[in-house]
Amino acid sequence: MGRITTDPEAGFTLLEMVVVVAVIAVLSVTATFSITDRSRGEGDVIRFAAAYDRLRDAAILSATPQGIILVPGGWQVLVPPAPGATEDGWQLLGREQKFRGEARFEGPEGALLPRELPRAPRPDITFLPDGQVSRFEVTFIGNDTLNRCRSAGLLGLECEAT
Repeated sequence: MGRITTDPEAGFTLLEMVVVVAVIAVLSVTATFSITDRSRGEGDVIRFAAAYDRLRDAAILSATPQGIILVPGGWQVLVPPAPGATEDGWQLLGREQKFRGEARFEGPEGALLPRELPRAPRPDITFLPDGQVSRFEVTFIGNDTLNRCRSAGLLGLECEAT
């Protein structure tokens, strides 16, 4: 059998390897938090725009209205009861989506304020089977950015950074 050498020039010690791994971990966590923190408002715009497109397409393809209700810190998807169901009102679908930054919604009659979910929820934003979407404007407030998005009906969601 071969003999194990103890030459100090042969490699790294376990302690040296642990220190290197710890330094790399700290650097990667710091980089992740700095990138995430800077793009809070932009991430909300992307997530909300994707949900907008998905719900508008679902309303058209299923020929069934879809909705969003604003809740404190985020939104929740709503669907109407199935045809022939005895339940009245809209039903919650999926889980609540939280905003990472601040968001302010405006409708035709003024501010759309988040509220606790009532027993019979009604949508703040409605997506109809013909492609129409109720009018609203939302401002996403990030660290150093403002992103304004407004419903453009059949044209989708129009967003601009200010």
